[in-house]
Amino acid sequence: MDGIAVAGEVVTAGTALAGLILIYIGSIATAFEARQPGGERNAVRLAFLGKAWVAFVGLFLALFAAGLSVIGKWLGSACPANVAVWILLAAFGWAIFAAVQIIRGIK
Repeated sequence: MDGIAVAGEVVTAGTALAGLILIYIGSIATAFEARQPGGERNAVRLAFLGKAWVAFVGLFLALFAAGLSVIGKWLGSACPANVAVWILLAAFGWAIFAAVQIIRGIK
Protein backbone atom coordinates (compact mmCIF):
# COMPACT_ATOMS: atom_id res chain seq x y z
CA MET A 1 0.00 0.00 0.00
CA ASP A 2 1.15 3.50 -0.78
CA GLY A 3 1.75 5.62 2.31
CA ILE A 4 0.79 8.79 0.45
CA ALA A 5 -2.74 7.44 0.05
CA VAL A 6 -3.23 7.27 3.82
CA ALA A 7 -1.07 10.28 4.78
CA GLY A 8 -4.09 12.44 5.59
CA GLU A 9 -5.52 9.78 7.87
CA VAL A 10 -2.16 9.38 9.61
CA VAL A 11 -2.04 13.13 10.29
CA THR A 12 -5.56 13.03 11.71
CA ALA A 13 -4.97 9.94 13.83
CA GLY A 14 -1.57 11.15 15.05
CA THR A 15 -2.83 14.54 16.15
CA ALA A 16 -5.93 13.01 17.76
CA LEU A 17 -3.81 10.54 19.71
CA ALA A 18 -1.43 13.33 20.71
CA GLY A 19 -4.40 15.36 21.97
CA LEU A 20 -5.66 12.49 24.07
CA ILE A 21 -2.22 11.90 25.54
CA LEU A 22 -1.83 15.63 26.25
CA ILE A 23 -5.11 15.57 28.17
CA TYR A 24 -3.81 12.60 30.13
CA ILE A 25 -0.57 14.41 30.97
CA GLY A 26 -2.65 17.37 32.15
CA SER A 27 -4.67 15.12 34.44
CA ILE A 28 -1.43 13.70 35.88
CA ALA A 29 -0.19 17.22 36.60
CA THR A 30 -3.53 18.19 38.15
CA ALA A 31 -3.57 15.10 40.36
CA PHE A 32 -0.05 15.85 41.50
CA GLU A 33 -0.81 19.50 42.24
CA ALA A 34 -3.89 18.47 44.25
CA ARG A 35 -1.68 16.75 46.80
CA GLN A 36 -0.66 18.61 49.93
CA PRO A 37 2.71 20.33 49.66
CA GLY A 38 5.48 18.74 51.64
CA GLY A 39 6.01 15.13 52.58
CA GLU A 40 3.16 13.50 50.64
CA ARG A 41 3.92 15.38 47.44
CA ASN A 42 7.63 14.60 47.68
CA ALA A 43 6.89 10.92 48.30
CA VAL A 44 4.89 10.54 45.06
CA ARG A 45 6.85 12.93 42.84
CA LEU A 46 8.87 10.18 41.10
CA ALA A 47 5.78 8.06 40.43
CA PHE A 48 3.98 10.99 38.82
CA LEU A 49 7.06 11.98 36.82
CA GLY A 50 7.44 8.42 35.57
CA LYS A 51 3.83 8.33 34.36
CA ALA A 52 4.19 11.71 32.68
CA TRP A 53 7.42 10.78 30.85
CA VAL A 54 5.95 7.48 29.64
CA ALA A 55 3.00 9.42 28.25
CA PHE A 56 5.30 12.04 26.71
CA VAL A 57 7.05 9.38 24.63
CA GLY A 58 3.67 8.45 23.14
CA LEU A 59 2.91 12.12 22.51
CA PHE A 60 6.24 12.58 20.74
CA LEU A 61 5.75 9.47 18.58
CA ALA A 62 2.25 10.52 17.56
CA LEU A 63 3.32 14.05 16.60
CA PHE A 64 6.43 12.76 14.84
CA ALA A 65 4.26 10.41 12.76
CA ALA A 66 1.92 13.26 11.88
CA GLY A 67 4.83 15.49 10.87
CA LEU A 68 6.44 12.80 8.72
CA SER A 69 3.12 12.16 7.06
CA VAL A 70 2.72 15.84 6.20
CA ILE A 71 6.24 15.90 4.77
CA GLY A 72 5.59 12.75 2.74
CA LYS A 73 2.35 14.12 1.32
CA TRP A 74 3.88 17.52 0.62
CA LEU A 75 6.89 16.08 -1.20
CA GLY A 76 4.86 13.34 -2.85
CA SER A 77 7.30 10.80 -1.43
CA ALA A 78 6.06 7.46 -0.19
CA CYS A 79 9.10 6.82 2.02
CA PRO A 80 8.36 9.30 4.85
CA ALA A 81 4.65 8.55 4.58
CA ASN A 82 5.26 4.81 4.95
CA VAL A 83 7.58 5.38 7.91
CA ALA A 84 4.90 7.61 9.46
CA VAL A 85 2.41 4.75 9.34
CA TRP A 86 4.81 2.50 11.27
CA ILE A 87 5.62 5.20 13.81
CA LEU A 88 1.91 5.84 14.32
CA LEU A 89 1.42 2.14 15.00
CA ALA A 90 4.25 2.34 17.53
CA ALA A 91 2.54 5.35 19.14
CA PHE A 92 -0.70 3.38 19.45
CA GLY A 93 1.23 0.53 21.04
CA TRP A 94 2.97 2.94 23.39
CA ALA A 95 -0.39 4.45 24.40
CA ILE A 96 -1.61 0.95 25.28
CA PHE A 97 1.59 0.37 27.26
CA ALA A 98 1.07 3.63 29.18
CA ALA A 99 -2.55 2.69 29.94
CA VAL A 100 -1.51 -0.73 31.23
CA GLN A 101 1.10 0.89 33.46
CA ILE A 102 -1.57 3.14 34.94
CA ILE A 103 -3.95 0.25 35.55
CA ARG A 104 -1.17 -1.75 37.21
CA GLY A 105 -0.41 1.21 39.46
CA ILE A 106 -3.94 1.36 40.91
CA LYS A 107 -3.87 -0.11 44.39
